[in-house]
Amino acid sequence: MFTVAIHQPHYLPYCGYLDKWDQADLLILLDDAQFTRGGWQNRNCIKTTQGRHLLTVPVRHAGFRTLRETEIDYTRRWDRAHIRTLEQAYARAPHRHLLSAVTAEVYCQRWKALSELGIGCTLAFGRQFSIETPTVLASSLNVPGSSSQRLADLCRAVGADAYLAGDGCRVYLDEQPFNRVGVEVLWQDFTHPHWQQLHDRHGFLSHLSALDLLLNTGPEEARAVLRGARLFAGAAQ
Repeated sequence: MFTVAIHQPHYLPYCGYLDKWDQADLLILLDDAQFTRGGWQNRNCIKTTQGRHLLTVPVRHAGFRTLRETEIDYTRRWDRAHIRTLEQAYARAPHRHLLSAVTAEVYCQRWKALSELGIGCTLAFGRQFSIETPTVLASSLNVPGSSSQRLADLCRAVGADAYLAGDGCRVYLDEQPFNRVGVEVLWQDFTHPHWQQLHDRHGFLSHLSALDLLLNTGPEEARAVLRGARLFAGAAQ
């Protein structure tokens, strides 16, 4: 069964994103999705001495634009501020040396469009977590439409037998378009793993950027933690 996952590019993505990518045979990056304020396309959380801290990439946003059309605003030099915050937050992390490799990729240039930054983050994280599943950009497939119908058509365009959907889209995903093209809908059923974090007084914080897992455990253990949580979820069903 050839299983495809489809996801918008995210800034410093969290563990559930990587887990879905790792389970699939192909990840379609929805780089032409519409930008929405308050989502994870241009922001994510890390853990600092003050607890949960939100890092946000400022954008020049006017009206309804796609991620490819949404320009990043560098006038405030947010990139330097984010690097400083990350270095301070993880200065005592057991694998803090890995941070420089990630920041070198993520902040290596001035990305023009938000889609480019999100794709850069995704690929950088994939290398650190040794995820071998290939990726393709939705914009390169020339598949029009919107909502569930477009997701189904994207699956058909790449010859998928199954679509791996995240739990968060249960409330709005319409399975009928998938049924019509013969693509089975599978559900990720992600169970968030636990690991030893810094800044103990705040307790364990879930749904942070996967950087927290990587810098606290190292790449080999980080991937084992993700897969271990997946096995646990399967056993609980």
